[in-house]
Amino acid sequence: MKNLIITFFVSICFYVNIFAQYGSEGSTDARSMSLGKTSNAISQGIYSIGINPANLLNTYCTVDLSTVLPLPHISASAGTSFMTVNNIDYYSGRYLTESDKQNLNSLLNGGGIIFGNMSFTLLSFGLRFDPSIGAFAISINDFIEGDFTLPQSLSNLILNGNAQNSSYNFDDTKFNSWWIRDYSLSYAREIHGLENAIIQKLSAGVTFKYYQGFAYAQSVQVNNNYLQTGTNNQITVNSNYIIHSAFSNDFNVKYSFDTSSTNGKSNAGPFPTPAGTGLGLDFGFSSILFNNWNISLAVTDIGNISCSQNTPITSAAGQYTLSDAFDQSQRDSIKNKFKGTSISGGTFTTDLPTTLRLGAAHRFYFGQGSFPGNLLLAMDINQGFNDEPGNSTKTRVSIGGEWQLAHGVPYLRTGFSFGGLLGFHWAAGLGIDTGILEFNFATMDFQSFAAPNSAKYLSVALDSRWKF
Repeated sequence: MKNLIITFFVSICFYVNIFAQYGSEGSTDARSMSLGKTSNAISQGIYSIGINPANLLNTYCTVDLSTVLPLPHISASAGTSFMTVNNIDYYSGRYLTESDKQNLNSLLNGGGIIFGNMSFTLLSFGLRFDPSIGAFAISINDFIEGDFTLPQSLSNLILNGNAQNSSYNFDDTKFNSWWIRDYSLSYAREIHGLENAIIQKLSAGVTFKYYQGFAYAQSVQVNNNYLQTGTNNQITVNSNYIIHSAFSNDFNVKYSFDTSSTNGKSNAGPFPTPAGTGLGLDFGFSSILFNNWNISLAVTDIGNISCSQNTPITSAAGQYTLSDAFDQSQRDSIKNKFKGTSISGGTFTTDLPTTLRLGAAHRFYFGQGSFPGNLLLAMDINQGFNDEPGNSTKTRVSIGGEWQLAHGVPYLRTGFSFGGLLGFHWAAGLGIDTGILEFNFATMDFQSFAAPNSAKYLSVALDSRWKF
């Protein structure tokens, strides 16, 4: 069972992604990604699902549609907060001097984060009616998210060994991961009667979501976990943690406490049986001020998922002292103390990645001022209310710009993201609009291409949208 949790997490952190906006940190459509994940005030039509449903009205087409053709909605992202390609090349397969060990250990100062996120939009369909009626949209999206924080003491232990009379604390260890799917229904309409010289347009929107959870693993408690060394090869280990997990029946997970005849081989298809279900809600407002300013506010993913199928609890609590580090049986006892044991758990509930989204944007149209072409500038503030997968309580601020020299010319896009879970990112991308069909390409980490050896992250996104 514990091996499956590890495998599930590693596959999340290093897999190539497929996906819609999610949480304050999660995956996004290619246009928003190219602007540094700046989307709150400028998302349009079906691309506003999961960001601000009021922006369903921010499109000139009656129908917009995204599916697997001609380009599927794909977003890919993975990396670390502490190791660049240069670091990996330098430290791999070489003898480490004391200076090397100190430098490598400093990279993990405060702990290091390994992350990955994946999503896939199976279908998004939007329909825009007369302003007195509003706009409707449906969408089906999969989300796979994960992050793992490595404790700094682990690098000390690996690099320097268990030196005598030393202490190593592992309480900064943390991981979150899940695979969930939402089925959403969105509605938006204009609010009339408030128009004046400042407010030209005000709209509101809401999205109702039904969630299915297929896999989940999270460290819910990591407290007072340490390893102490004394003299004469004596080692004391204290372990105290709790891990919650849940997996679909179709994965055929073999639990140590389960006497059923499952062979442990997964037979999950594209629509596995959920291990849990839940409900979510998004709501938002969007306004046009002074003719060219768009100001928006939204709160997304209010709700939770309740897991009731295959919900083992893996935990460890207690202390063990090893008097002879060369005794295999004692070493095995310490290993088992850290591994813990699993028992059958009951129903548990986990929150969705609730996020507050603020956005502002200004568009400079053709022929206005001395700047050629059509220029859009935007800024977002995203504040997560929890640290669930795809989310962070650390505020993330982003700015982005989109420029089109002339009608029919591709859009050039770039943006910057600051703060949040992973700090600075420089994004870039390209958009092609043929009228009936739109293509978008992006990376959240342009520095990975401009200076690949200094890159910590890698991300690529592409999608297409039909417009009628």
